[in-house]
Parts: sequence; C-alpha cells; structure tokens
Amino acid sequence: MALKTLSTLSRSRVIMALRESFLALMPLFILIHLVGLTVDLVVLAQWTLPWDLLPWSRAVRVFAAQAWPLAFGLVLTIHLARAYEVDSVVSVVLVLCLLMVAAQTNEAFGSFKLRNGWVSLASMVLPLVSVKLLKLFAAWLPPVNTDVYSAISPALARTVSHMLPFSLSLGCLSVVMIVLPGEANALLGDWVRALPAEVVLFLAVLVVHLLWWLGLHGTVVWDMLTGSVLWHVKVDGDAKLADLLFGVVYAGGSGCSLALGLCLWWYLRDDRDRRVLRWALPFTVFNVNEPLLFGLPVVGERRLFLPFLLAPFLGAAVALMALKLGWISFDRSAYWMMPVGINAWYLSTDPWPMLMVQLLVMALAVAVYRPAVKAMARSQSMSESTRHLAEQLGVGPSQDPNAEGRYHESVRALRVSHRLAQEAMRLVAGGHLLLHYQPKLNAETGRVVGLEALLRLELPDGRVIAPGAFLPALERAGYGDMFDAWVLKQMSRDREHWQTLPFERPVAVNLTATSLGDPSAFEALVRQLQSTEAQTIEVELLESSLSTDPATVKANLTALRGRGVKILVDDFGVGYSNLSVFHHAAVDVVKIDRSLLQAIDNPRGEQLYREMCGTLMRLGYRLVAEGVETLAEMRFVVACGVHEVQGYWVSHPLKAQDVPGVVAALESRFAPSPT
Repeated sequence: MALKTLSTLSRSRVIMALRESFLALMPLFILIHLVGLTVDLVVLAQWTLPWDLLPWSRAVRVFAAQAWPLAFGLVLTIHLARAYEVDSVVSVVLVLCLLMVAAQTNEAFGSFKLRNGWVSLASMVLPLVSVKLLKLFAAWLPPVNTDVYSAISPALARTVSHMLPFSLSLGCLSVVMIVLPGEANALLGDWVRALPAEVVLFLAVLVVHLLWWLGLHGTVVWDMLTGSVLWHVKVDGDAKLADLLFGVVYAGGSGCSLALGLCLWWYLRDDRDRRVLRWALPFTVFNVNEPLLFGLPVVGERRLFLPFLLAPFLGAAVALMALKLGWISFDRSAYWMMPVGINAWYLSTDPWPMLMVQLLVMALAVAVYRPAVKAMARSQSMSESTRHLAEQLGVGPSQDPNAEGRYHESVRALRVSHRLAQEAMRLVAGGHLLLHYQPKLNAETGRVVGLEALLRLELPDGRVIAPGAFLPALERAGYGDMFDAWVLKQMSRDREHWQTLPFERPVAVNLTATSLGDPSAFEALVRQLQSTEAQTIEVELLESSLSTDPATVKANLTALRGRGVKILVDDFGVGYSNLSVFHHAAVDVVKIDRSLLQAIDNPRGEQLYREMCGTLMRLGYRLVAEGVETLAEMRFVVACGVHEVQGYWVSHPLKAQDVPGVVAALESRFAPSPT
C-alpha cells in the first residue's frame, strides 16, 4: 500500500493543486523575487538611493515576502476545495480565520522571521487540513435543507449548508493554531545542538529534502523546529553549517536544483514541461527553486525521490571533506541568492579552490540525477504524444475545466495498451483526418433522407484508412471523446459549406461511450451542439455504449432528445442484441448490421431477419438496413418492412465536396417511375 501511494503521489489531487496554484501565481512570484533581488543588491552594493528610497524599498520587500505565502495559501485552498468538492468560499474564510487566530494568540508572530516562517508553513498545510476536515464533517453531519435559501441565492444556500461543518472545523483547528506555534518553536533545538556538527549537517540535509519532496518548505520548517541551528553551529573553525550548505552544496537551491534543472532541460522533450523550465532555470541560477519543484512538479515525483535526497547528501560529504582537508576556507557568509560560482569570490580570499569544489559538487549532482531524469523522460514520451494529439484535434485543455487531472488519468489508461496506443498516435500524427459521408436512402420515395459521417485518416502516401486501424486503441486509452469533438466540429464546417449551395440533409455522427458517460465530455458535446440546428443532427452509438453506466447514459440521451436530436443504435445484431437495454435508453432508430443480412441465404437466417424487423417495428422503432450491396438485398429488406437502406448498392462514402452533386444524382436515379 505504501509503495502504491508513493507511486501515485505525483498524480494526487494535492500535488496537482500545488502545481496549479503555483503556476497561477507565477507572475506574482516573479515580481516579488525581482523586487527582493533588487533591494538586496542595493544593500549589498551599498548604493545610495535618491529621496531616501532605501527604507521604503525595504518595507516593500518585507511586505512582498509576507504577501507571497498568504496569496499562495489562499489560491491553494481554492484549488483543493474544487478537487475535494468543498465550497471554496467557505474554505478560504476558514483558512483566513485560523491564520488570524494564530496571529492574535501567539507571541512567536511578533518576530518577522518566525511569523514569515509560520505563514509559509501554514500556506502549505492549513489549506489541506481545513478542506479535508470540512469535507469530513460535511459527510458525517446530516444534510441541511436549504430550499428556502436557494430561492434567494444559490451562494447563500451553499454557505448555510456549510455553517455547521465550518464551525466545528474552526473550533478544532483553532486549538491547534493557538498551541502549536509556541510549543513547536525550536522544539528540537537543544537536542540538535547536542549532536556533533557533522551529524547535524547530514541530518539537516535529509530532513530538509524529505520535507521539500513532500511539498513543504524544508528549510523554513527545519529552522523553526531547531531555532535556525545551521546558522549557529560551526564546523572546523569559524565556518558555519549554513555557509557550507548555501555557499557550496545548494547550487540552485535545495536539492542541488541547478543540476536537476539542467538534466531536465537536456532530456525532457515534453512541450509543456520545457515551457515551465524556461521560467524555472533562470531562478535556479539565483538559488530560487520553487518554480522548478512546484511547476513541473518535482514534488511528489517517485522517480526523483532518492536522487533528490542523495545529490545534496553526497555534495555535503564532498564539501565537508574539502573543508576538513583545508582545500577551502570561509572568510565570510554569502548572500543566499548569490549564484554559485560567483559567490566563491565573496566567500573566500582564495576563490579558485572553492570554485573547483563547487564544480565537483555540481558534477556529482548531475551524475546522480541523470539516470533518473532519463527514465522519467522515457516514461513521459507517451505524455508528449498525448498533447500533440490533443493539439492536432484542436480539443485540448479547453474541452475540460479539470484538464490537468484528466490528462493524468488518460496517461494511466494508456499504459494498459501502451504499444498499440502509441502506434495509433504516430499514425494519426503522420496523417490527415477527414470526414466521408454515406447517404441513407428511402427506397419507397427514392429520396436521400440523411447522411452518416464516417471518420477517415488520409496517410502521406495518399491511402485513406478507416478508423478501425487507429481509433479502438485510442478509445481504450481514454481519447474517444477527443475524436467525437473533432468530428462534430468538422461536420459543422462541412454543413456550413453545403448551406451556401444550398444543400441540407440530416447528418448522423458516431459517438463513443466516453462522450455519453463522462460529465465533462458530455458538457463539451452539448456546447458544440448549441451552435448547430439540433433537429438536423442524429447521434449514432453502439449497443455496448448503452451498457456502460446506463443511468447516466440514459439521462444524457434524454437530454439530447429534448434538444431535438435523434438517437440511433448502430450495428444492432453484432453485440448482445439486448432489446431491454436500449428500449429504456430513449432510442429512436435501430440500424440492423450487415452481418444479419449476410445470413439470409440460410432459411433460419432469413426468418431471423424478418422476425427481428417485425419485433422492432412493433416496438415503434424506425429501422435502417445497413450494408445493402445488391438489388436482391434491397428488395428483401423492403419486403421485411425496412424502407431506409444504407450500403454500397446506394453509394460508397463520399468526400464532403462531392455530397451535394452525388445526392442529386442518386435521387434522380432512384426516383419512382411515373405511373
């Protein structure tokens, strides 16, 4: 169970919320750190600012340093509330109330460093605890009748329904917020100071990086628990442990993030990850690693767990050995945002040995990260194909408001049939999707009463292949609704062109089970249908689609029928042919598969076809005979009472531009002879 949890942590709702919250606030993060870097540079360089701007600038820097964790915590609360289906307004108010309780009742908040540290920690932990507790109490408590309040405002009703869970959560967590900051401050300080400096060094590296990997600011938590022991414990003369770590080991920030960022840039080919890296790498130069850790995210990534701990651990061992052997010395402490390499001239009067040790630590970190990042890049090759596919179909993140979570669910599904799906993606990526249309003829009137839109893929060599060569594997991997969306979009374009001729016929489109069973996919489908005349749209689905979550499918089909859309069951006779399934699923038309027609040479097959047609017609269904390829077959199905036929005897599937002309020719050909 532990291994399973570890392997899925990077795809958990918490990690996804952390990532999305950080990326949403990336511009604010950049602005705050640019302000901080500028002010610190002025102070270090001892520049004189006009109009006595330095105190004002320092005040702005202090405000920005405290505003960032607060803003991040509130945005994280909103994302977690959405992920766990809790009211986001109530969740945000709860977090703010708890922060106010802590600030008003703890002397620890009088210190800027402690206040900033506790707010940084609370911005990560408090949103999750608050949202989970709200959800827990809401599930345990009896539901509140909010009908009266709903008539006034839905928002008011939601708030009223959460008042008791809110009150209980506030009461429970307020006790923790009153007691914890004071009791936990420097809780481990005396114990850690009693340890040898070398043990403190390696213990700090392991604890700090374990916390970072779990999504907490490891350095802040360690400093609060130990009373900033790294800045007080000395090793080998006047050198402090903090000088060793921040001056030599932590190139790019905790985890030797500069080495990690370079490996990721070299091996990752995923477009989205590389966009994040373009923003993150410049920050790692200045030892700011949050964009890298939360933006990709590195936090919670199982394959980087051991390297993330091992790289700084080995780096600390090398730096400590160099210090003990007298290769390097520290004459003063460096500013933590000063780039590694440049800071060698600031740390020591003999910078070259310091620079050599820094490069050695950096090379060692690259060697540790390289195999893990390569494995990570290989496993993400499927993810890259996924996004390219979505971009080609033009139905990417906009189709799903929860695109990030949906993306990771799809990746897991693809692993089941990884090879087939990957081949299918390559096939689609190398070709050109298009629609062909096959006419449906009323044999009595000779009129083409509709068209069926058929997906095709044109390959670079000019061959056109049916969807059976690529679509089943991609449907199993969870991408059927993407193709449904593309078909609807292309069908709308073709119909707009036909209307200028003018030409108009009902068009049937085939939908997958995902589009009918997945709420977000169905919402996207309905939005697309709003731009078309629903009365001229028919939806075809396989009988198997009706068996998957029948209650949801029935409700969605009923909603489509309410918009005037006709519902057709395709290929009846191939599957279970369970009449009760689609009899209760709001179906208008049944299309009888050619496999039944092929059996009419046998007396039992002929009798089966007749009886099936009779039964379906008595139940009130309109029938369409599929796969009619000869005049004899056409006459047989008409004799069975089926007057709508589709198949090669009527017409092969047509290119969109050929449809109006061919339909006119067909109606001329099949028009009844005047009597």
